[in-house]
Amino acid sequence: MVTQTLVACDDLYAVFKRMRIKHPYHEAAVASFEKVRRRKISAPDAEQTAISLFAGSQSGKTTTVEWYIAEIIVPEWRKLRPYHDDAPVELLSRLQTIALHVELSGETTMSGLMSDFLEALRDPDPHGGTIKQRRYRVEKALRDRGYQIIFLDETQHIRTQTNAGPTTRKDDATAVQNTLKRWVKRVPIVFVGTPHAENVVFEHQVYTRSDPPIKFGPLHFSKEDDVKIFNDFCGRLALKIVQHGILERPPEILVSSDVPLCLNIASKGRLGLVTVIVRMALELAIGKGLRELRREHLEKAVKDFSLRIGICSYNPFTDGPTFIPTVEEFAHDDSIEH
Repeated sequence: MVTQTLVACDDLYAVFKRMRIKHPYHEAAVASFEKVRRRKISAPDAEQTAISLFAGSQSGKTTTVEWYIAEIIVPEWRKLRPYHDDAPVELLSRLQTIALHVELSGETTMSGLMSDFLEALRDPDPHGGTIKQRRYRVEKALRDRGYQIIFLDETQHIRTQTNAGPTTRKDDATAVQNTLKRWVKRVPIVFVGTPHAENVVFEHQVYTRSDPPIKFGPLHFSKEDDVKIFNDFCGRLALKIVQHGILERPPEILVSSDVPLCLNIASKGRLGLVTVIVRMALELAIGKGLRELRREHLEKAVKDFSLRIGICSYNPFTDGPTFIPTVEEFAHDDSIEH
Protein backbone atom coordinates (compact mmCIF):
# COMPACT_ATOMS: atom_id res chain seq x y z
CA MET A 1 0.00 0.00 0.00
CA VAL A 2 1.42 3.38 -1.05
CA THR A 3 1.18 6.11 1.57
CA GLN A 4 0.23 9.49 0.17
CA THR A 5 2.68 12.29 0.87
CA LEU A 6 0.63 15.21 2.13
CA VAL A 7 1.38 18.85 1.47
CA ALA A 8 3.57 20.56 4.07
CA CYS A 9 2.14 23.49 6.01
CA ASP A 10 4.59 25.92 4.41
CA ASP A 11 3.34 24.91 0.94
CA LEU A 12 -0.36 25.48 1.60
CA TYR A 13 -0.34 29.05 0.30
CA ALA A 14 1.14 28.01 -3.05
CA VAL A 15 -1.22 25.04 -3.36
CA PHE A 16 -4.30 27.18 -2.72
CA LYS A 17 -3.08 29.71 -5.28
CA ARG A 18 -3.09 26.93 -7.88
CA MET A 19 -6.62 25.77 -7.02
CA ARG A 20 -9.34 26.48 -9.56
CA ILE A 21 -12.93 25.82 -8.52
CA LYS A 22 -15.69 26.29 -11.05
CA HIS A 23 -19.05 27.81 -10.17
CA PRO A 24 -21.94 29.26 -12.23
CA TYR A 25 -20.65 32.86 -12.08
CA HIS A 26 -17.24 31.69 -13.25
CA GLU A 27 -18.76 29.72 -16.13
CA ALA A 28 -21.00 32.63 -17.18
CA ALA A 29 -18.00 34.98 -17.14
CA VAL A 30 -15.95 32.62 -19.32
CA ALA A 31 -18.86 32.36 -21.77
CA SER A 32 -18.99 36.18 -21.98
CA PHE A 33 -15.24 36.38 -22.59
CA GLU A 34 -15.53 33.89 -25.43
CA LYS A 35 -18.52 35.68 -26.97
CA VAL A 36 -16.70 38.99 -27.41
CA ARG A 37 -13.46 37.29 -28.48
CA ARG A 38 -15.24 35.23 -31.14
CA ARG A 39 -16.86 38.44 -32.32
CA LYS A 40 -13.40 39.91 -32.86
CA ILE A 41 -12.33 36.81 -34.81
CA SER A 42 -15.37 36.83 -37.08
CA ALA A 43 -15.44 40.61 -37.60
CA PRO A 44 -11.87 41.83 -36.99
CA ASP A 45 -12.35 45.23 -38.59
CA ALA A 46 -15.73 46.00 -37.00
CA GLU A 47 -16.15 48.15 -33.88
CA GLN A 48 -15.70 45.88 -30.87
CA THR A 49 -17.45 45.85 -27.50
CA ALA A 50 -16.56 45.91 -23.82
CA ILE A 51 -17.71 43.97 -20.76
CA SER A 52 -17.54 44.96 -17.10
CA LEU A 53 -16.74 42.47 -14.35
CA PHE A 54 -17.11 44.36 -11.08
CA ALA A 55 -17.31 42.72 -7.66
CA GLY A 56 -15.79 43.10 -4.20
CA SER A 57 -12.14 42.38 -3.51
CA GLN A 58 -11.31 38.66 -3.28
CA SER A 59 -14.45 37.59 -5.15
CA GLY A 60 -12.43 35.45 -7.57
CA LYS A 61 -12.49 37.81 -10.57
CA THR A 62 -8.77 37.69 -11.37
CA THR A 63 -8.68 33.94 -10.70
CA THR A 64 -11.38 33.49 -13.33
CA VAL A 65 -9.41 35.57 -15.84
CA GLU A 66 -6.26 33.56 -15.15
CA TRP A 67 -8.19 30.28 -15.48
CA TYR A 68 -9.63 31.40 -18.83
CA ILE A 69 -6.18 32.26 -20.19
CA ALA A 70 -4.60 29.03 -18.93
CA GLU A 71 -7.40 26.64 -19.87
CA ILE A 72 -8.96 28.20 -22.99
CA ILE A 73 -6.39 30.51 -24.56
CA VAL A 74 -3.14 28.57 -23.98
CA PRO A 75 -4.38 25.32 -25.62
CA GLU A 76 -5.54 27.33 -28.63
CA TRP A 77 -2.18 29.09 -28.83
CA ARG A 78 -0.30 25.77 -28.51
CA LYS A 79 -1.99 24.53 -31.70
CA LEU A 80 -0.44 27.44 -33.56
CA ARG A 81 3.00 26.87 -32.02
CA PRO A 82 3.45 23.13 -31.32
CA TYR A 83 7.13 23.63 -30.47
CA HIS A 84 5.91 24.97 -27.10
CA ASP A 85 4.28 21.66 -26.18
CA ASP A 86 6.65 20.99 -23.30
CA ALA A 87 6.50 24.47 -21.81
CA PRO A 88 4.57 24.90 -18.53
CA VAL A 89 1.15 26.54 -18.68
CA GLU A 90 2.29 29.35 -16.36
CA LEU A 91 4.96 30.37 -18.87
CA LEU A 92 2.67 30.10 -21.89
CA SER A 93 0.02 32.20 -20.12
CA ARG A 94 2.54 35.04 -20.22
CA LEU A 95 3.89 34.33 -23.72
CA GLN A 96 0.64 33.82 -25.65
CA THR A 97 -0.54 36.69 -27.82
CA ILE A 98 -4.29 36.06 -27.91
CA ALA A 99 -5.42 37.51 -24.57
CA LEU A 100 -3.61 40.39 -22.89
CA HIS A 101 -3.98 40.68 -19.10
CA VAL A 102 -3.02 44.15 -17.83
CA GLU A 103 -3.02 45.02 -14.13
CA LEU A 104 -3.26 48.74 -13.44
CA SER A 105 -0.96 50.03 -10.73
CA GLY A 106 -1.75 52.92 -8.41
CA GLU A 107 -3.76 55.92 -9.53
CA THR A 108 -3.70 55.51 -13.28
CA THR A 109 -2.48 58.46 -15.34
CA MET A 110 -1.71 58.39 -19.07
CA SER A 111 1.93 57.72 -18.27
CA GLY A 112 1.02 54.92 -15.89
CA LEU A 113 -1.49 53.41 -18.32
CA MET A 114 1.09 53.21 -21.11
CA SER A 115 3.73 51.70 -18.82
CA ASP A 116 1.30 49.13 -17.39
CA PHE A 117 0.37 48.04 -20.91
CA LEU A 118 4.01 47.88 -21.99
CA GLU A 119 4.88 45.75 -18.96
CA ALA A 120 2.09 43.33 -19.85
CA LEU A 121 3.36 43.31 -23.43
CA ARG A 122 6.87 42.44 -22.13
CA ASP A 123 8.39 45.61 -23.55
CA PRO A 124 12.09 45.82 -22.54
CA ASP A 125 11.78 49.46 -21.45
CA PRO A 126 8.17 50.04 -20.33
CA HIS A 127 8.94 53.40 -18.70
CA GLY A 128 11.19 54.76 -21.43
CA GLY A 129 10.15 57.42 -23.92
CA THR A 130 7.46 60.08 -23.94
CA ILE A 131 3.81 59.20 -23.41
CA LYS A 132 3.21 59.58 -27.14
CA GLN A 133 6.11 57.24 -27.97
CA ARG A 134 4.95 54.64 -25.46
CA ARG A 135 1.39 54.84 -26.76
CA TYR A 136 2.69 54.19 -30.28
CA ARG A 137 4.56 51.10 -29.04
CA VAL A 138 1.47 49.80 -27.26
CA GLU A 139 -0.79 50.23 -30.27
CA LYS A 140 1.81 48.74 -32.61
CA ALA A 141 2.20 45.66 -30.40
CA LEU A 142 -1.57 45.20 -30.09
CA ARG A 143 -1.92 45.42 -33.86
CA ASP A 144 1.12 43.36 -34.87
CA ARG A 145 0.55 40.52 -32.43
CA GLY A 146 -3.17 40.29 -33.17
CA TYR A 147 -4.60 40.25 -29.66
CA GLN A 148 -8.24 39.15 -29.63
CA ILE A 149 -9.23 40.30 -26.13
CA ILE A 150 -7.81 42.55 -23.38
CA PHE A 151 -8.42 42.17 -19.66
CA LEU A 152 -7.92 45.47 -17.83
CA ASP A 153 -7.64 44.58 -14.14
CA GLU A 154 -7.88 46.85 -11.07
CA THR A 155 -9.82 49.44 -13.08
CA GLN A 156 -10.89 51.23 -9.90
CA HIS A 157 -7.45 52.85 -10.12
CA ILE A 158 -8.39 54.78 -13.26
CA ARG A 159 -8.63 58.46 -12.41
CA THR A 160 -11.89 60.14 -13.43
CA GLN A 161 -12.40 63.79 -14.32
CA THR A 162 -14.49 64.40 -11.20
CA ASN A 163 -11.73 63.34 -8.79
CA ALA A 164 -8.72 64.38 -10.84
CA GLY A 165 -8.11 67.70 -9.07
CA PRO A 166 -6.33 70.55 -10.94
CA THR A 167 -7.01 71.25 -14.62
CA THR A 168 -3.86 69.48 -15.80
CA ARG A 169 -4.88 66.34 -13.93
CA LYS A 170 -8.40 66.56 -15.35
CA ASP A 171 -6.93 66.78 -18.85
CA ASP A 172 -4.82 63.70 -18.09
CA ALA A 173 -7.88 61.82 -16.84
CA THR A 174 -9.76 62.74 -20.01
CA ALA A 175 -6.85 61.47 -22.12
CA VAL A 176 -6.93 58.11 -20.28
CA GLN A 177 -10.66 57.76 -20.83
CA ASN A 178 -10.46 58.74 -24.50
CA THR A 179 -7.61 56.30 -25.08
CA LEU A 180 -9.59 53.43 -23.60
CA LYS A 181 -12.65 54.36 -25.68
CA ARG A 182 -10.45 54.28 -28.77
CA TRP A 183 -8.95 50.90 -27.90
CA VAL A 184 -12.34 49.33 -27.13
CA LYS A 185 -13.33 49.99 -30.74
CA ARG A 186 -10.38 47.91 -31.95
CA VAL A 187 -10.12 45.10 -29.39
CA PRO A 188 -12.78 43.89 -26.93
CA ILE A 189 -11.86 44.92 -23.39
CA VAL A 190 -13.04 43.30 -20.17
CA PHE A 191 -12.95 45.89 -17.40
CA VAL A 192 -12.24 44.09 -14.12
CA GLY A 193 -12.36 45.79 -10.73
CA THR A 194 -14.19 46.52 -7.51
CA PRO A 195 -17.64 48.16 -7.52
CA HIS A 196 -15.89 51.57 -7.32
CA ALA A 197 -14.80 51.01 -10.92
CA GLU A 198 -18.39 51.30 -12.16
CA ASN A 199 -18.20 55.10 -11.99
CA VAL A 200 -15.09 54.98 -14.15
CA VAL A 201 -16.87 52.97 -16.82
CA PHE A 202 -19.82 55.35 -16.87
CA GLU A 203 -17.42 58.29 -16.95
CA HIS A 204 -15.79 57.37 -20.25
CA GLN A 205 -19.03 56.01 -21.75
CA VAL A 206 -17.83 52.48 -22.37
CA TYR A 207 -21.37 51.30 -21.61
CA THR A 208 -22.50 52.84 -24.90
CA ARG A 209 -20.61 50.06 -26.65
CA SER A 210 -20.74 47.27 -24.12
CA ASP A 211 -22.44 43.98 -23.35
CA PRO A 212 -24.43 43.56 -20.11
CA PRO A 213 -22.22 43.55 -16.98
CA ILE A 214 -21.08 40.16 -15.72
CA LYS A 215 -22.63 39.27 -12.37
CA PHE A 216 -20.07 37.97 -9.90
CA GLY A 217 -21.59 38.20 -6.45
CA PRO A 218 -21.63 38.67 -3.58
CA LEU A 219 -23.59 35.53 -2.73
CA HIS A 220 -26.22 36.15 -0.05
CA PHE A 221 -28.14 33.55 1.95
CA SER A 222 -31.41 35.41 1.48
CA LYS A 223 -31.38 34.18 -2.14
CA GLU A 224 -32.04 30.53 -2.85
CA ASP A 225 -29.81 30.39 -5.93
CA ASP A 226 -26.94 32.02 -4.03
CA VAL A 227 -27.25 29.48 -1.20
CA LYS A 228 -26.96 26.61 -3.67
CA ILE A 229 -23.94 28.14 -5.44
CA PHE A 230 -22.22 28.84 -2.11
CA ASN A 231 -22.89 25.36 -0.67
CA ASP A 232 -21.77 23.69 -3.89
CA PHE A 233 -18.57 25.74 -3.81
CA CYS A 234 -17.83 24.63 -0.24
CA GLY A 235 -18.36 21.01 -1.31
CA ARG A 236 -16.04 21.37 -4.28
CA LEU A 237 -13.45 23.05 -2.08
CA ALA A 238 -13.57 20.08 0.29
CA LEU A 239 -12.88 17.74 -2.63
CA LYS A 240 -10.07 19.94 -3.96
CA ILE A 241 -8.39 19.80 -0.56
CA VAL A 242 -8.03 16.04 -0.99
CA GLN A 243 -7.15 16.21 -4.70
CA HIS A 244 -4.30 18.60 -3.92
CA GLY A 245 -2.91 16.34 -1.19
CA ILE A 246 -3.69 18.57 1.78
CA LEU A 247 -5.88 16.10 3.69
CA GLU A 248 -6.54 12.39 3.18
CA ARG A 249 -10.32 12.80 3.47
CA PRO A 250 -12.61 15.67 2.46
CA PRO A 251 -13.30 17.99 5.42
CA GLU A 252 -17.05 17.37 5.72
CA ILE A 253 -17.27 20.22 8.20
CA LEU A 254 -17.28 22.65 5.25
CA VAL A 255 -20.75 21.42 4.26
CA SER A 256 -22.08 20.55 7.71
CA SER A 257 -24.58 22.28 9.98
CA ASP A 258 -24.27 26.09 10.06
CA VAL A 259 -20.68 26.18 8.77
CA PRO A 260 -21.53 27.30 5.20
CA LEU A 261 -23.67 30.13 6.63
CA CYS A 262 -20.89 31.14 9.02
CA LEU A 263 -18.40 31.16 6.14
CA ASN A 264 -20.82 33.22 4.07
CA ILE A 265 -21.06 35.88 6.79
CA ALA A 266 -17.31 35.84 7.49
CA SER A 267 -16.48 36.24 3.79
CA LYS A 268 -19.19 38.75 2.84
CA GLY A 269 -20.35 36.15 0.35
CA ARG A 270 -17.10 36.26 -1.65
CA LEU A 271 -15.81 32.90 -2.76
CA GLY A 272 -12.20 34.04 -2.92
CA LEU A 273 -12.36 35.02 0.75
CA VAL A 274 -13.82 31.61 1.64
CA THR A 275 -10.67 29.95 0.29
CA VAL A 276 -8.51 32.39 2.27
CA ILE A 277 -10.33 31.58 5.53
CA VAL A 278 -10.18 27.82 4.91
CA ARG A 279 -6.51 27.98 3.94
CA MET A 280 -5.67 29.88 7.15
CA ALA A 281 -7.69 27.38 9.20
CA LEU A 282 -5.79 24.49 7.62
CA GLU A 283 -2.49 26.21 8.34
CA LEU A 284 -3.52 26.38 12.00
CA ALA A 285 -4.52 22.71 12.05
CA ILE A 286 -1.54 21.32 10.16
CA GLY A 287 0.81 23.61 12.08
CA LYS A 288 -0.32 21.76 15.22
CA GLY A 289 0.28 18.39 13.61
CA LEU A 290 -3.38 17.69 12.82
CA ARG A 291 -4.63 16.49 9.46
CA GLU A 292 -8.20 17.37 10.28
CA LEU A 293 -10.14 20.61 9.93
CA ARG A 294 -12.18 21.54 12.99
CA ARG A 295 -14.58 24.34 13.86
CA GLU A 296 -12.05 25.81 16.29
CA HIS A 297 -9.62 26.32 13.38
CA LEU A 298 -12.23 28.12 11.28
CA GLU A 299 -13.20 30.21 14.30
CA LYS A 300 -9.62 31.37 14.87
CA ALA A 301 -9.04 32.02 11.16
CA VAL A 302 -12.07 34.32 11.10
CA LYS A 303 -10.86 36.05 14.26
CA ASP A 304 -7.33 36.54 12.91
CA PHE A 305 -8.42 37.59 9.41
CA SER A 306 -12.04 38.54 8.68
CA LEU A 307 -12.78 40.14 12.03
CA ARG A 308 -9.40 41.84 12.30
CA ILE A 309 -9.70 43.71 9.00
CA GLY A 310 -13.41 44.41 9.25
CA ILE A 311 -14.90 42.04 6.70
CA CYS A 312 -17.45 40.94 9.29
CA SER A 313 -18.71 42.74 12.42
CA TYR A 314 -18.78 39.62 14.62
CA ASN A 315 -17.43 36.07 14.57
CA PRO A 316 -20.29 33.77 13.53
CA PHE A 317 -18.33 30.69 14.59
CA THR A 318 -18.17 31.82 18.22
CA ASP A 319 -21.29 33.98 18.57
CA GLY A 320 -23.44 31.88 16.26
CA PRO A 321 -24.88 33.22 13.01
CA THR A 322 -27.17 35.53 14.99
CA PHE A 323 -27.90 37.86 12.09
CA ILE A 324 -27.04 38.04 8.40
CA PRO A 325 -25.85 41.42 7.11
CA THR A 326 -27.89 42.90 4.27
CA VAL A 327 -27.04 42.51 0.59
CA GLU A 328 -25.97 46.17 0.61
CA GLU A 329 -23.56 45.53 3.48
CA PHE A 330 -22.12 42.56 1.62
CA ALA A 331 -21.51 44.75 -1.43
CA HIS A 332 -19.70 47.42 0.63
CA ASP A 333 -15.99 47.04 -0.03
CA ASP A 334 -14.16 49.80 1.88
CA SER A 335 -12.83 47.48 4.58
CA ILE A 336 -10.66 45.49 2.19
CA GLU A 337 -10.07 47.96 -0.62
CA HIS A 338 -6.55 47.74 -2.10
